Parts: sequence; structure tokens; C-alpha cells
Amino acid sequence: MLGHRLAFLAIAASSIAALPSLAAAERGSYVYCSNGIACMMAPCPSGNALDLATGKVIEGVAIDTSPLSLQDRASPDVSEKLYAGKIVVRGSIQHRGSEHDPPSLVVTSIERATKQSERKLCSAH
Repeated sequence: MLGHRLAFLAIAASSIAALPSLAAAERGSYVYCSNGIACMMAPCPSGNALDLATGKVIEGVAIDTSPLSLQDRASPDVSEKLYAGKIVVRGSIQHRGSEHDPPSLVVTSIERATKQSERKLCSAH
């Protein structure tokens, strides 16, 4: 009986240790841009997210910038650049809430300015 408990604890501990690496694998680089939908309440599918690793555009995405550092959030033009598709961000697409809620791009950091080609791909949808 004790052997089974120890085995279970070992499996549980190794699973917990693997979680951060799995979460990191899901993070990627994205260009977020407005899709022209005006919303009155959150969550709002008012944007598209271009996954730079795959080239796939995820349409109807809400955005969550709360994990950004205070310095990045306080920058006066970050929101403008974000909605215009002028910055590449690091983050992940997460499905939260009910099945009817849009996926969210959870932004954890700002990487760089976008290239013209990246902006065009995002806003073309």
C-alpha cells in the first residue's frame, strides 16, 4: 500500500514539474490587430491574432494585457500600436469562460516592432 502511495506521489510531482514547460511551449509570438468590430462589453472579439510561427490568423480574438509589466502598460502609445498591429507580442491564445466566449490573446511581453508584411497579413482578414 505504501509503495502505491509513493508511486502516485512521484507521478504527481513529476506532472506538476512538467506544467511550466508545457505552458511555455504554448507561448508564441503574435501580431494583434483590430478587425473593426466595435464592442460594448468584455470579452470582446474585436481583433485578429497572427501567429508568427504558423502564419495562421486567428479571427475574433479578445485581448488581455493585464500580465504585461506596469512599465509596458503605462507606455502612452502601447494600446494604439497594439490595435494597429505595429508590435509583436509574446503570449498565448487561451479559451476562457463559456464556449461562446471568444479566445483571448494573453499578452505577457512586447518583443519588437512588426514588419510591414506582418501587419498586412494580420489586417487582411
